Amino acid sequence: MQTSSRNLISASHPTLNLSYPTLESFVWNTLIRAHVHHPSDSPFTPLSVFLRMRYHAVRPDTHTFPFLLQSFTSPEYLSCGRSVHSLIIQLGLSDNVFVQTSLVNMYSSCGSFHLARQVFDEIPQPDSASWNSLLNGYVKAGMVIAARKAFDSMPSRNTVSWSCMMEGYVRSGQYMNALLLFRKMQKTEELMIPNEFTMSVLLSACGKLGALEHGKWAHCYIEKRGMPIGNILGTSLIDMYAKCGCIERAKFVFENLGPNKDVKAWSAMISGLAMNGHKEECLDLFSKMVGSGVSPNGVTFISALSACVHSGAVALGKSIFEKMQNRYHISPSLQHYGCMVDLYARAGLIDEAWGLVESMPMQPDVLV
Repeated sequence: MQTSSRNLISASHPTLNLSYPTLESFVWNTLIRAHVHHPSDSPFTPLSVFLRMRYHAVRPDTHTFPFLLQSFTSPEYLSCGRSVHSLIIQLGLSDNVFVQTSLVNMYSSCGSFHLARQVFDEIPQPDSASWNSLLNGYVKAGMVIAARKAFDSMPSRNTVSWSCMMEGYVRSGQYMNALLLFRKMQKTEELMIPNEFTMSVLLSACGKLGALEHGKWAHCYIEKRGMPIGNILGTSLIDMYAKCGCIERAKFVFENLGPNKDVKAWSAMISGLAMNGHKEECLDLFSKMVGSGVSPNGVTFISALSACVHSGAVALGKSIFEKMQNRYHISPSLQHYGCMVDLYARAGLIDEAWGLVESMPMQPDVLV
């Protein structure tokens, strides 16, 4: 029995052979990836793990950098990203398509689109992932014209490509173009099935346009395809129906999501009730959300404060505003301050409203 157990694992297996050439980099890559995907679970950053890896003289490979570069997500990381890019060139890994695609993503996320494009142009035969990285970078930057040029230049497109371009139109307020692009996708790519993200973007466009019939069709399409309506699609449906003034359908979707609703689903329903004038229901649902153990986010508080404004609930609004900062540690935005100023002013508490304006850490806008 002992002999057969030993034979289950070869003597040359990397877990038993500490001199195995890829074992060390594999372990460090796994650590870096874990710190990227679960940043709150450790006091260390992916970059600090990578630097420790270098300190122990472990050579990075083509898997190391795609993991590491995912953590460089804003302009403040551009300098680090460029340093890592230099190291990639020194190690002779700059010709790997996965590393190149990760560099395109990194430069786009850091706001350096000319460098992202330069890296992309150096890829001999960019695959769909490389094209989508470039397209996504343009979309996030609001460069819709450049995104459409890249989209039209793609030798082949997948669902991610179409969804990303649709999102670009929605972000830039070109909602009808998003609907038209979805229709074109169905006509030209008959075998391509929209995914959850595609339908979420489509529903967002319908909601912004107030196109209830289009939104109903999208809902039927989702059910016909057998797509599970979880938090992402459920939130999109709630938001669409609420913006189209169909609050009962929004409630129906919300209730059918069951007990595992996330903060976005709760916030969409609370916001929908507030925008449709259901002030009491909005505040009741806010209390239920807090009671269920789901922590509100900044959007949730804006909706709750807006309901307080329109119902004249000064004491409740003040309590919610204070709890947002003291219990949930959310710093008020200009919109939160705007709600409170409006709440005090409507109640005739001009001194309180003016005092809040003077205490704001940012410049008040014209609405405040």
